Amino acid sequence: MNINWHDITKMKYWLARPNSELDKLRKGAGRFWQRVTDMLAWPAAQLDPMTAELELVHLLAWERDITQIPNETEQTYRIRVKFALQFAKGAGSKVGWIEIFEKLGMPWVTIDERLDNVDWDVVSLQILDADLAERDGLIDYICRQYGRTTRRYQYETIAKFEMQHRLTSFDNENDFAVAKANTNLMPLGGFVAFDHHSDFVIAKISTEN
Repeated sequence: MNINWHDITKMKYWLARPNSELDKLRKGAGRFWQRVTDMLAWPAAQLDPMTAELELVHLLAWERDITQIPNETEQTYRIRVKFALQFAKGAGSKVGWIEIFEKLGMPWVTIDERLDNVDWDVVSLQILDADLAERDGLIDYICRQYGRTTRRYQYETIAKFEMQHRLTSFDNENDFAVAKANTNLMPLGGFVAFDHHSDFVIAKISTEN
């Protein structure tokens, strides 16, 4: 709880002399009641895995069948504990899987099923190359924990990079002429000319000022 004790204990201007005995008493009272407030709010904060002490998060994880992954960040671990029930409910659908990855900080995920020339039980997860390299253990855990028992999961990586280019016009004109000298005075196919013209314009609307 964030309480502005300065505004609550604000005194009249003729009493609010800085560093006076009365001002010291006001500051001490503010610190005392802030500690009391923190002590009263502490039990409620332990019910939220995002704010609870890590030892209590381990207890909540055990209760919700969540195991901490080696080298997993504490923030990701707390998110998995907090949304364990929601993840379990949504694991049976594409939308649920995408929500799992979004909450874990991986929004660039595509899920494809029933692929051509692939066994019917294979599910393809298209994931950013950086996410797969940094969180391969987490992705494996998600597939084991929430994957369907009759499906197999394969990974495909997506490379993401940004390109910027100013407005540019590409113009091109080509002329081709084909001719052959006639040495036997017989008619030829004639003189043939090929004309070609092409224009290409590349533009991108920028939202930056």
